[in-house]
Formats: sequence, C-alpha cells, structure tokens
Amino acid sequence: MLALAAVAASAALIVALCLGDPKRRRSARLRGDGHRTTTRRLIAAAICAPGAICVVRGDAAAFLIWLGACGVIGWFVTLCFARQRSGG
Repeated sequence: MLALAAVAASAALIVALCLGDPKRRRSARLRGDGHRTTTRRLIAAAICAPGAICVVRGDAAAFLIWLGACGVIGWFVTLCFARQRSGG
C-alpha cells in the first residue's frame, strides 16, 4: 500500500513538472513562462520524498517499486506530451 501511495504522489508531481517545463512550453508555443528554476527544483525534491519515506521506513520492496514506476511514468508522460505537440 505504501508503494502505491508513493507512486501516485510522485506521478502527480511528474505531470506537474512536465506541464510547467519552460522549454516544452516554448517549443509548443504555449502562453506563459512555465515554472521558475526554484519551483522546478522544489517539485523535483518533492518527487523524491515518497522514495525517501520508503527508505526510512525500511521497505525495500516499496522503494524499488516506486523507483521503477517513476522511471516508467516519466517516459509515458514524455510520450503523451510529445504526441499532443506533434498532433498524433
């Protein structure tokens, strides 16, 4: 259950990080500047927090599930936003 909650929290933050990415917003010609550097760093730290909680609790399985899922979710989010931009 801890792994599922950790993955869900990080997934939401990964999407938020992608939505505010300044380079992606410029290339897609979207309005606004996106997140500032400080905001992006805080979101990145928040993405790592659920994994740190898994480590502190000593739940190696939850940490490994979280770690793998974050990588996969990051790729899927990238693919989804790239398809939206290319019109596919």
